[in-house]
Amino acid sequence: MKKPNVVLSYGRGSLPLPAGFFPRTDLLIAKPPQLPPSEEGHIGRWFARPAGALPLSRLARRGERVAIAISDVTRYSATDKILPFLLRETDAAGIPRDRVTLFVARGTHRTMTEAEVREAVGPEIDSGIRVEQSDPDGDFATLGTTSRGTKVLVSRRLMEHDRIVLTGTISFHYFAGFGGGRKALVPGCAGRETAHQTHFRIFRTDGPGKHPMARPGILAGNPVHEDIVEAVSMASPTFLVNTLLTPGKQLFDLVAGHWQKAHEEGCARYAKHFRVRIAKRYPLVIASAGGFPKDINLIQSHKALDNAFLATEPDGVLILLAECPDGFGTPHFFPWFRHKDPDALERELRANYQIYGQTAHAVLTKTRACRVILVSSLPPEDVETMGMTPAPTLPDAIRAAKTILGELPVPLVIPDAGYVLPDPAG
Repeated sequence: MKKPNVVLSYGRGSLPLPAGFFPRTDLLIAKPPQLPPSEEGHIGRWFARPAGALPLSRLARRGERVAIAISDVTRYSATDKILPFLLRETDAAGIPRDRVTLFVARGTHRTMTEAEVREAVGPEIDSGIRVEQSDPDGDFATLGTTSRGTKVLVSRRLMEHDRIVLTGTISFHYFAGFGGGRKALVPGCAGRETAHQTHFRIFRTDGPGKHPMARPGILAGNPVHEDIVEAVSMASPTFLVNTLLTPGKQLFDLVAGHWQKAHEEGCARYAKHFRVRIAKRYPLVIASAGGFPKDINLIQSHKALDNAFLATEPDGVLILLAECPDGFGTPHFFPWFRHKDPDALERELRANYQIYGQTAHAVLTKTRACRVILVSSLPPEDVETMGMTPAPTLPDAIRAAKTILGELPVPLVIPDAGYVLPDPAG
């Protein structure tokens, strides 16, 4: 049998798995979801019959102001495909285009360029709608405090609208369970303090360490998810639209309706396709973050590292391909690697929490449990500071793995680690 050619996404391009290193490889991929016969027809049906809610055209009222939270550059959500349908709904409700505002829900990420905004929004950007970008340090309305003590600060400009619509895409999230849904508002359009407090729920309250339920694919009992849901409920969003995309960015499904009910339904559908059972962990895993924008920076690429780590044996080797053209993603991430011990880093986070310190902690925890070899555009000395081994090319990474392991075992190759969640047996 001819061995299949394996091509791994890297930035906006791809890298082939080089021949000659392995007699065989095991491949971890999700079963490709069936695409709808008509993408527009499928989207239209969801808008006509949403889950747990009336159509948006019947919920909104003539002359009201509508805020639509959309994803930023770090995640492609097919905003350009669903926005025309949303605007048809607001048109049908008698709402002029100049009373519709798109809020780029950037959370604590960088501001998008004008070109990036135009690309994300698509042709409707010239239809008379307004576009603003959220600012984690801007002006906020205080909505209340959650039962866990999170102060809920949401963009005042957004809250001045009569209706709030959440959009985004559903995928696994390494501690909130799933992306999409409620996250468009918190942390998407929330204050930095609110973002910090919801993310801090990742830690146990009864002792050191990460909360066992704050992990990918889990909503019920997940303290991060539950805190965010409680915060978002204070803003009472009117409607939600979330896409489900293939690793190739094709829309295979969609959910629309009540902001919580529709999102939970979408999460279950996504997990059905992209949670993949594996019989064992492997001593060598080769994973791609999935290309741009999954590997736009190290912080986003860590989500793929987290998934691939689940398939890696303790003290094994994990090769990650992540170009990181935007570097780390923020200047507030790399300085945390002054700590070389995850326990010391956790103690400082508990005393002085910062979101990107938590990501640094998650990276450091993994680099202490296995050997991570990173193929990226990051400076080699910075990669080493993070506890990883830099490699300029994939063949160099494989040779480094052989040096570490003494031989090259059959590897598990994960072409889309930013999408696929390995579920090891036992």
